[in-house]
Amino acid sequence: MQRLNSKTLSFALLSVVVLLSLVMALSAAVRIGGSAFSANGQLARDHQYVGGCPVELKFDWGVVGSDPSRLVYRTIRSDGAQGPTRSVQHPGGNRSMPVIEHWRLGAPTPQFRNYRGWVELIVESPNPASMRIPFTIHCQ
Repeated sequence: MQRLNSKTLSFALLSVVVLLSLVMALSAAVRIGGSAFSANGQLARDHQYVGGCPVELKFDWGVVGSDPSRLVYRTIRSDGAQGPTRSVQHPGGNRSMPVIEHWRLGAPTPQFRNYRGWVELIVESPNPASMRIPFTIHCQ
C-alpha cells in the first residue's frame, strides 16, 4: 500500500473543505417563486391598468428559501431609479417570503396615456437571482 505524502494529504483536505463549502452555499439557496402586480389595490390582469392617474402600483415577489439565510436584495425600475440595498432574515423551510415595492406613477398627460415599464427584483445573497415584472398603464 502506498503512503500518502503531505502534498496529497493537503490536496485531499482542501478538496473536502471546498466541497463542504459548496454544499453549504447550495443548501442556503433562494429562488424567486412568482410575482404579482396590482394597481390601486386591485390585481391587474395581464399586468395592465386602465383608469385614472396617478395610480398606486404594487409589485410583489415571493422569494422561496430552503434554509434560514440573510436575504440581500434591491430593486431597479425602467425609469432608471434604484432602490436601496435591503437585508432581511429569510426563515427557510421552503417557505415563500414576500418582497414588495410600491411606485406612484402616471398623470393625465400624453406621456402616460400608454406607459410601459418594469420593476426588477435583484437578489444578491445568499445567491444571485432576479425577476422583472413588466407592466402597462393607460391613464384616462
